[in-house]
Amino acid sequence: MKKIFIAILAAAAAFAGCNKTEIENGGALGTLRFSLNPSVDESYNEKGEGMLGGVSAQKASTRAVDNEAILNSMLVTISNNAGAGEPRQWTYSEMPPVLELTEGSYTITAVSSGDNRIAAWDQPIYGGTKEFSIVAGSTSTVELVCSITNVKVSINCTENFKSEFGKYTITVRSAEATAEDGFLTWSDTDTENWRDGYFSAADLTVTVQGYRWSDATQQNDPVQAVLNITDVQPKDHITVNIDAKATGEAGLGDASGDGASFITIDDGTNERHENIDIPGLGEIPVPGDGDEPDPEPDPELPDAPTLVWVDNPDFEPVLIEKGMSVDLVVNAPGAIAGFAIDINSPTLNPIIGTTLDLLDPETAATYAPMLPTGDQLLGKTTVDFPLSDLVPLIATVGAEPGSEHIFTLTVTDDYDQALEQSLTFVMPE
Repeated sequence: MKKIFIAILAAAAAFAGCNKTEIENGGALGTLRFSLNPSVDESYNEKGEGMLGGVSAQKASTRAVDNEAILNSMLVTISNNAGAGEPRQWTYSEMPPVLELTEGSYTITAVSSGDNRIAAWDQPIYGGTKEFSIVAGSTSTVELVCSITNVKVSINCTENFKSEFGKYTITVRSAEATAEDGFLTWSDTDTENWRDGYFSAADLTVTVQGYRWSDATQQNDPVQAVLNITDVQPKDHITVNIDAKATGEAGLGDASGDGASFITIDDGTNERHENIDIPGLGEIPVPGDGDEPDPEPDPELPDAPTLVWVDNPDFEPVLIEKGMSVDLVVNAPGAIAGFAIDINSPTLNPIIGTTLDLLDPETAATYAPMLPTGDQLLGKTTVDFPLSDLVPLIATVGAEPGSEHIFTLTVTDDYDQALEQSLTFVMPE
């Protein structure tokens, strides 16, 4: 996945040689300086649909992405939140380097331009939105993260499946599909070439239609399997792994063509595994089927989460300095299930709020460049967690001398054990 960062320097007119003037509505005239810089990040929310008793053979995508073309075609809109004036809009390649705005609250939005469809081949769509303020006499820095907003789907057919089915099609349909848009069909050629489809973020239905030779009927009999994929989120990369047992092997269901009997879904871990496994014909009973397994004893609880700050083991208040390092380590033997930061800062609260849930997709998309978020935290037992980019920002945006800024980290694990630790930073007098 590619992320595009729009770095905005919103400067009031009193800043750096700009003369503050009065306009008809009495507001101070400020200046907005901005630049748009592309950065590539391949970390999709990976959702692999694994096979029963098998290992998926993933192949990395080698398609080149034209960063500059995507960047220049982004449609950027800046609008006043109070409704003053008309929104201003450009493609990024046509944006002026400096823009004058009156004091107030604004929203900047960027989105991929073009004919964005519900389903299409090779069509990643990027977008993002952020509020910012123009304030006389101060400088504000706002970062807009534009990340992928639709869903990438890849199809991986095992060699077993391809040997069992000479001809097949795989259709993926969006819950938002219309009569003309919202579904794609992979042929055997498409799967061999690892062709990727892109869908809007909605539930998907995967239908496998194959034809397999049957000794009983002396013809190619149709076989169908259907898989429903739910809770689909923007930025998901869903790999559907399709397997088939060879004719004569034991399997699930029968060969009637009723796809429902061929599907097994296992949602027992943090990584979702949804399986399409088509059984062979002429199944052989497996000895011992139906025997109840011996109950296992309850495992002992792992240690609760802990926080280590090597440079400040007693978590004493620390002075805020330019270029300072705040290097923390979170240990959670029971695997991280929740991670939030409560912020008590008169300087940062108006900009980023009071609580950051770093596992929330929207929050993760906004702060991923600055903090570990999302899959970088979820399910991990040890995480390096630096605050070296966030804390020095307090001095950059003009905090009062002597003011205290408190960050409280709350980490929970899969066993509902919690860590809560406050970190205090102080502006020098």
